[in-house]
Amino acid sequence: MLLEKSWGLIREYTINQVCTVKLMLIAAGQSTSLHYHRLRDDMWIILDNGLEVQVGNEKFFPREGDEFVIKAGVEHKITAGDKPVRVLEIDFGYSTEDDVSYLEPSAGVESSD
Repeated sequence: MLLEKSWGLIREYTINQVCTVKLMLIAAGQSTSLHYHRLRDDMWIILDNGLEVQVGNEKFFPREGDEFVIKAGVEHKITAGDKPVRVLEIDFGYSTEDDVSYLEPSAGVESSD
């Protein structure tokens, strides 16, 4: 929701909802695993240029300020280019690491997402 104020704008992402907010930092040349969640939807707000986003079978090269909504059950992944990148993630629904179904491992990391 966009709220206009006399001094500018407010972009409201969630109001009176149960959600979890995370700031992710993906190191240069690294990626999250390709995965999905059964119990939650994710919203990503891109804070830096220089990354690739995969949602389902589509790949995007978003710019700072772009937004993605990933519904439960849809596979997704973030890959950083030659510099670290930040993504603000808002999880809607039950947010737990037990609700991650991995389809492929993270790049450059042996452990889970």
